[in-house]
Amino acid sequence: MFRGSDGTYRDDPNAPLRRAGARGDIGLWAWGRDHYPGLPLQDGVLPGLLSAGLWEVAADQDWGLDWHLNEGVEVTFVTHGRVGFSCGAAEWELGRGWVTVTRPWQRHRVGLPHVTACTLGWFVLEVGALRPNQEWTWPSWLALQDVDRQRLSHLLRGQEQTTWRVSPAVEQAVERLELALRSPGPRTTSRLGLRMSEVLLELLDVLEGDDGVSDPYLTSAERTVEVFLAGLRTRLAEPWTVNAMAAACGLGRTRFTHHCRQLVNTTPLEYLTGLRMERALVLLSTTGSTVTEVALSCGYSSSQYFATVFRQHFDRTPLQARRAAGPTS
Repeated sequence: MFRGSDGTYRDDPNAPLRRAGARGDIGLWAWGRDHYPGLPLQDGVLPGLLSAGLWEVAADQDWGLDWHLNEGVEVTFVTHGRVGFSCGAAEWELGRGWVTVTRPWQRHRVGLPHVTACTLGWFVLEVGALRPNQEWTWPSWLALQDVDRQRLSHLLRGQEQTTWRVSPAVEQAVERLELALRSPGPRTTSRLGLRMSEVLLELLDVLEGDDGVSDPYLTSAERTVEVFLAGLRTRLAEPWTVNAMAAACGLGRTRFTHHCRQLVNTTPLEYLTGLRMERALVLLSTTGSTVTEVALSCGYSSSQYFATVFRQHFDRTPLQARRAAGPTS
């Protein structure tokens, strides 16, 4: 288990990739920090690089990378074959000439749901931000001028697009990065830093070619609250207070509450209670969990208090709701 960028503790999403590599089902060349797969990156070596790697899948597999978030900006590319990719409700089949960029708050997966034969590479960079309204700071070793770093940040922060059909120059930069990943040696990390810089520089030209459109809302405090509220239903067991929710968005209580009402027309605690009650009703109707277990999974430490809130919300007790749903399988 590890703490993701949305603050939740969950299973390691890279576990299927690790197992496939260990079994020899795929070719895997990777370097990473913390929970990311591959050879460990030592302190002081490419600081801010969380993961860089390449997999080569010769035949369709029975696994995929499930929905997850990263602690940095992830760039993914395919050089051979095709593979499914999802971000939010959108799905693509990626092949050569496509690049994806996902921000730390964009939940995504690879495989629909399984991985098909392909060669796929990636790298994940810390930018000093986990929320939409935070400024980005790229790793110092990237070989881009400050003006180009700022422009790249502006273009990626100001839109939500995640997939691009790229130019031949990006494809060539990706091929050079693939070669560096496949050829470990005494100066591999230096080459990786150079090749990742090339990919981002050429990608900047592609983004500029899309007219450089940027939506100021996407970097606003309200957008940060919107992203937080959208992910709240996956974090219902946490002991939330209004202050804790505001802190998770990097905002004060008053400003957070204002944006919450603007977005969902209710207070933060009323919205949280509604989500918890919806979840509780599903668990009571479809599982054999006890009322106490349901209460705990929905963020209530007292089953009696949970039952009181449930009755106020649905005008019936948890046991009455369970009986009305009929037997569970």
